Amino acid sequence: MIHTYLSSAEIAQVQDFVLAERGKSLSEREWHFRLRGYGYGLRESEGSWMVTTLLENADLFEIDKATVDGPISE
Repeated sequence: MIHTYLSSAEIAQVQDFVLAERGKSLSEREWHFRLRGYGYGLRESEGSWMVTTLLENADLFEIDKATVDGPISE
């Protein structure tokens, strides 16, 4: 279940940001670290990533793993 107070436009902006940070990261660990610096977290589930907010500990939205280009190696 997704609990969000963001509009669909805001979700799209955050999703673009999360994916841009993924493109800048060399590993999954770095991706998580970079997002934590902006107050976001990632939780992996089967077939998707749940984007969360760290301050309110709330789920924002899911990103399909297929959306993330290529595997992230550690």
